[in-house]
Amino acid sequence: DIEKFTVGNDFLLDKKLVKYDIYGSIAHAIMLNKIGLLNKNELKKLKKALVEILKLSQKNKFDIKLEDEDVHTAIENFLTKKLGDLGKKIHTARSRNDQVLVDLRLYSKEKLLEVQKLVLKLASALVEFAEKHKDIPMPGYTHSRKAMPSSVGLFFGSFAESLIDDLELLDEAYELNDQS
Repeated sequence: DIEKFTVGNDFLLDKKLVKYDIYGSIAHAIMLNKIGLLNKNELKKLKKALVEILKLSQKNKFDIKLEDEDVHTAIENFLTKKLGDLGKKIHTARSRNDQVLVDLRLYSKEKLLEVQKLVLKLASALVEFAEKHKDIPMPGYTHSRKAMPSSVGLFFGSFAESLIDDLELLDEAYELNDQS
């Protein structure tokens, strides 16, 4: 009951983080090899097992059990079961907080890129609409008063320009997530 209460529905997000935890774990294993804590054979075995987890996850066959608590433990448990003590080495010189931060930042970066693509698609559609309706007149407003004549095209084009400005904010968010 306590596990159910404390873990809750965390596994739903954790399932989305498997890919990113694998990427971070492979990078970490390469670093462990570079500093001499893993030999080439150990690195090869760990990478192979991590890729296996990735493939299982893509087929929705990698389970994160309630007793695993989270994606990090589930991956480490899989590696330990498959590779014995070598599987435990993936946690060497690495805190859980490091793993969480890497996973969430990689996840966020990918999602930010998806949002940028959607914003560009919407801005493009608005520009197309604005171009098509550029000659349809409409009153322009300044605050709540009628002002210079305008057009439907100018009106919709302004929204496209605003979205393009928003891309700068998304770029900044991406840059903030691209650091450790």
